[in-house]
Formats: sequence, C-alpha cells, structure tokens
Amino acid sequence: MAHASRLPRTWLPAVFVSVIVSACCAAALYALLAQHDRSLVTQRNAAMLMAAEQSARALARTLAWFSESLGGEQLAAVQQTLEQHAGQANLLDAAVITTDNMIVAASNAAAIGTPIQDAAWPTARNSQSSSITHGVDKGRPVMIVVEPFRQDNRIAGWIRLVVATPPDAAVLRSEEDLGRDVALVIGPLLLVMVILLTLTMRGLMSRVRALLAGILMEAGEQRFVPVGNAVETPDRG
Repeated sequence: MAHASRLPRTWLPAVFVSVIVSACCAAALYALLAQHDRSLVTQRNAAMLMAAEQSARALARTLAWFSESLGGEQLAAVQQTLEQHAGQANLLDAAVITTDNMIVAASNAAAIGTPIQDAAWPTARNSQSSSITHGVDKGRPVMIVVEPFRQDNRIAGWIRLVVATPPDAAVLRSEEDLGRDVALVIGPLLLVMVILLTLTMRGLMSRVRALLAGILMEAGEQRFVPVGNAVETPDRG
C-alpha cells in the first residue's frame, strides 16, 4: 500500500510536467512546419511560373525571328507556323500585329484582318521592347507576351502570345497531415520525458526521505544524551 500511495506522487507530477512541455514543443513544431510548407510551396510555384514565362518568351522570340527572316511578303508561312503552335496546351492565342494595330496572322484564322482588341495593348506597344503582363482571359489567368520584330532596323510588327498561367502544382499540407507529423515526433518525446522525470523524482524523493530520516535520528540522539550510567532526561519541573 505504501508503494501504491507513493506512485501518484511520482507519476502524476511527471506526466503533468511532460504534457505541458510536450504541448509547447508541439505548438512550436507545428508552427515551424506550417511556415516551412508555405515557404516551400511559394518557392516551387514561383519557380514553375518563372519557367513558364521563360518558355513563353522563348517561343515569342522564335516567332519574331521567323517573321523577320521571312519579311512581310510571306505571311502565309507565318500563319501556318502559328496554326501549328496553336495545338500547345498552354498557348491560348498567337497573333502577328502590324504597326497599324491590325492582326495579319493568327492561330485563330477568324481574327485575321481585325484590329487588336486589348486595353493593355497600347502600353505594350509603346514599350518598344519585349514585355510580359498577367491578366485574365475568359475567366482564366493568363500571361500576355509581346515581342517586337524588326525590318530595316525599325519595328515592323509584334508577336503577341496569350499563354495560360500554370496552375499551382505544389499545395500546402492539410492540418491533419501536419498534426500527424507532429505527433510522430512529440509522442516518443512525451514517453521519454515521463519515464525520465519519474525516475528523477523517485530518486529525489528517496534522497529527501533519507535526509529527513537522518535529521530525525540526529534530533533524537541529541534529545537523549547518556550521563554516566543513567540517561539524562529533560527536567519536567
């Protein structure tokens, strides 16, 4: 019974302290993992977006070089090239626009001969250099790439591409997944802390009991001091 009565005095405080420390560690670890996930997802999606922008720029420059090499007399070849590239998954629209803002070749043949209808087009045209902007086309986020091509050292027209922005491939882990990862780390830590604290508190309690027993024994010896053959007791008056 004595052993059973001492058990709560060692286990319960150890469990209480271990739970508090483990809860603090779990909260800190959860916050760190969540922050790391956000940073990693942001970096991966930004890298994918940058790769998509570079690919779109490369395609626009290739088409611009092709238009420069053919000149303005062979628009049929340019039109055929645009129609061939129209099959790409992310390419929504491609057009060759002249200095009078007319579409002379396009992946959508119905747009040929019509003026460009884009509120952002004057800004892209006035930049006199390649540009890329982000917008929305038919409810879908897109990148609009504009690349000029030249004839006789002057701008003869522009290649305009509308490319779908790649969806976010990397997503945040769910709260359940984060909680499970935290539990896999904190669970063993909690068990180890309970065992170590219990053993430590048992040792401390044993030392305290031994120390108290020694003090009581010394007090008893000082209270009854032998004098000769008799035992001196305190005077009771």
